[in-house]
Amino acid sequence: MPDLPIKKLVLPKDLADAENGKLSRKVLSKIAPSGKMHTLAAISWTRLQDLAKQEGLELVHVGDYRPYDQQEQLFLTRMKDYPNAKSAKQTTREWRGRTWYLHTGAPVATPGTSNHGWGLAIDAALKVDGKVVTITTKPANCKRSGLQFLLKCAQDLGWSWELQSEPWHIRYVLGDKPLPEIA
Repeated sequence: MPDLPIKKLVLPKDLADAENGKLSRKVLSKIAPSGKMHTLAAISWTRLQDLAKQEGLELVHVGDYRPYDQQEQLFLTRMKDYPNAKSAKQTTREWRGRTWYLHTGAPVATPGTSNHGWGLAIDAALKVDGKVVTITTKPANCKRSGLQFLLKCAQDLGWSWELQSEPWHIRYVLGDKPLPEIA
């Protein structure tokens, strides 16, 4: 897999006094086909979906804005406060004064720290023949995979990756800067 470009996250000013996962409806906008994101990220995401369509890709998501209670529920589903006997390498998080260990699925942020809680992160995927598939999929009728498309177009619309290990997880990093015009 190619190196994923990682840029520093800049929060929009309207999030300065907000709490992660406890955002006002005023700063969130709906995204297709369902979900919400911070308004600036939602505008950019919609433009990214439109560009993908021009290449024959149907860009969708499997994770958008996560309210705090949803972050907590996801954390408790994947993480336990005892070591995972099946795993030699332990992914851990500190929360509520204890160490938590990954037991299932991909690593997840400690509740209240996820960029999904700012409405700025999205877990990108593709829809191919009516089924949601990983972003690394290259549909038969397309010249590139979803990830190759994101590597070509996402940065121009203010997106960056957060981790090398999660090619599906991108976040909007422009803060309040206006989106560039894309032909």
